[in-house]
Formats: sequence, structure tokens, C-alpha cells
Amino acid sequence: MGVLHPEPSRALGSGFADKPYMGWSSWSLEATKFPGYDGMGWLTEAHVKEQSDAMHRTLQKFGYKYVNVDSGWSGGYDVYGRPIPDSSKFPDGIKGVARYVHRNGQKLGIYWVPGIARDLYDRNPPILGTPYHLQDIAATPLAPANSWGWHYKIDFSKPGAQEYIDSIASLFASWGVDFLKLDGVVPGSDHDNTADARPDVEAWAKAIRKTHRKIWLELSWRIDSHYADFWSKYANGWRVGDDVDSYGNTLTDWGNIFRTFDAVASWSGLSGKGIGWDDLDSLDVGNGEMDGLTDIERKTVVTLWAISCSPLYIGDDLTKLDSYGIKLLTNKEVIAVDQSGDPAVRVASGEKQVWCVFHKEESRIVALFNLSSSPSSVAVSWSEIGITGKAKVRDVWSHKNLGVFQGEFSANLPAHGCELVKIADF
Repeated sequence: MGVLHPEPSRALGSGFADKPYMGWSSWSLEATKFPGYDGMGWLTEAHVKEQSDAMHRTLQKFGYKYVNVDSGWSGGYDVYGRPIPDSSKFPDGIKGVARYVHRNGQKLGIYWVPGIARDLYDRNPPILGTPYHLQDIAATPLAPANSWGWHYKIDFSKPGAQEYIDSIASLFASWGVDFLKLDGVVPGSDHDNTADARPDVEAWAKAIRKTHRKIWLELSWRIDSHYADFWSKYANGWRVGDDVDSYGNTLTDWGNIFRTFDAVASWSGLSGKGIGWDDLDSLDVGNGEMDGLTDIERKTVVTLWAISCSPLYIGDDLTKLDSYGIKLLTNKEVIAVDQSGDPAVRVASGEKQVWCVFHKEESRIVALFNLSSSPSSVAVSWSEIGITGKAKVRDVWSHKNLGVFQGEFSANLPAHGCELVKIADF
């Protein structure tokens, strides 16, 4: 299918969202049962500021700058039905946290879902600046607005509907918010695909434009690629698969990483600069044992995320990054692959996978993956990637030139291992 050129209302000015964003998200630490973390109770102003400081010290100079607060920050609604922060968790409010991360040279993200909360519908508050109330804009008969069915659907043909979203976007902008994750978006997700949040996505894009603030709009989760044209028109990125989180005693596990390969392949050709970015979810690769992955698997995760040009946002506790995790997250050549804005295409599937970035010049970035449970040799032939004759091969991870090869390149890889190379004409 073709992809529409994004409207100015989505692009928000030259240079905005022209690369995958880099930063940190709170959700993996809220979702884990690893000892010392308290579920959604972990999310507090103090913890967010600690993560901001840790990112500033270690990762920011490599491009990481978004500090994204996920679900669990809100504590009710104001008299106009707009969300307000939980004061027990955020005594200085989201505005105070935004000031803090902005002083660190970073950007603040926030989380929300489509629709009208059911208890809020019952209260029926007025919509700011209008003669309407929330019950006036609800779809009839009442229907679910998102994947979980938590909220009622809004009928955006009704007067006051767009104004309600505008009022929330304006509030977020006044707090200094730079990023919005809109979650439970359907078609997509996996609980209730009878709902359709496309009108909400369009309304949020319009509302963000009216704030005159550059706010990145990210859609979640497992967004349906059949509507890629629509998502590209209004959003900056979209989650292509399920959560990587294990919701257990580790942040993630190999099974959740394994299924991500097919998820991102299903979006092949539907993302990139000027279109939007395939979001593979959090990078849980920096905390060693807590991640639930071997060192080999951690490297494979970063390689897949980078060659897919996914946003690189870390789900780990940044105050406890180990030396290997820092090494993975700060490799400049690997980051450059991600930030190039040229997503890879899978040219060989199965247990021995080959992914290739087809640059316009006579070079290729190629990732070789051994997804089997035993060591194996994985090869890429020049015919698969459009190269003839001899070619130079460079190991991107180790920054080493490996020599000149004729016809193909192969690597002996451990179970769940990878190789990331640049192949150029000799």
C-alpha cells in the first residue's frame, strides 16, 4: 500500500520527528515484580527526577533526552473533566517535573487514552469554553473508546467534542509536555477490536497543532498496519507489536523479544523519515539480571531496534545500569544506524534471519540473527542485497574492518546471537 505524505499538522515544522526519538519510559519499572519495585506505586515525582538525573549524567550526550511518564500519574479530574496529577505521587505536579527535566536539557512525556472515563461521564462536567457537557459529546448508544473498554467513545461529529480534546491538549502544553503516548488505540491492541479510535487520533493531532507546541504523538499498542496511511497522516510513531514486558520477576524475556521480529517485519516499507517510526517498545537491556536476558540476547535486542529505526527508549532503572548495558546503549555507530532513518527490510526469515538497510549509495547495513537455541552459521549473499563482485565488510559493533569478501559474508553466531555489519563495494 502507498503511504500518504504527512500533513503539516502532524509534522509540526521542519526537522521535528525526522529521527526516531531516544530516551526513557517508566512503564517497565511499573510493570515488573522484581524485588524492590512496587508496581504502579513505583511511579513518583522523586523517582522520575532520579531517572532524569541519571540519564543526564550517562546517556544524554549520546542523544537520549525524552523522560516519559507512563500510566499512573493522574489522580482525578478538574471541574472541566481534564485530568489532574496525583498529588501524593507528584506534589509539584507534572508542570514541576517538566521544569526539572527541561533544566536538565530534556523533554517530558505523558500518557493518556482515548475517550471519556465512565465515572467522569456520570459526573457530566462542562467542557471548557463551551455551553456543552461531556454527556453531550458521547456516542449513542454508549460504546467503548479503547482496547480495554475503560472509557466511553466520543462522537466527534457533535459540537464540543473537538473542544474537549483541545482543552486537555492545551492543559498538557501549559505543563510543558513534549510527548504524548496515546494508548489502547484501535484498530490494533488485543482486547476489543470492535472499537475504533481513529477519530480520537485525528482529534488529538488537531488539538496538538492548536497548542503551537511541538508534542510528539505516539500510538500504542500493536497498531494495525492495514491503516498505515491514516496513522502516518496524524502520528509520529506507533507500536508495532505487543509489550516486551514479562510482567513477572524480570523486565522482559526472550520469548517476548522473539515475537517482535515478525511484528516489525509486518510493517516493512511503512515507516521512515517523513512517514513515522515503528516503535518496538522499551529497551530493557541495561540492568543485567533484572532484564531477564543474557548478554548475547541484550545485544540482539539493541541490534533489531537499531536496524529497524525504532525509537530507542530505555525501560531500565537508569540509576543501576551495568557497564555492559551502558556499552550497548552508547555505541555511536549502532546509534547512527538507528538515527539514519532508513529502516531495514527482512530478506531472510526463519531461525536464520537477515535484515538489510538498502542505502542509495553502494553500501548496505546488514544484521544477521541466529534465533535458534543452538549455535549456527548465518550468511548473507551479495545477490540477496544487490551487490556484485567483491565488497568490504565492517563490524559495526566493534568498529573493526573485517576485510574483503567475494559473493557472501557469514558469521558463526551463538544461540540468540547477532552480527551487525556494513557492506560496501570494494
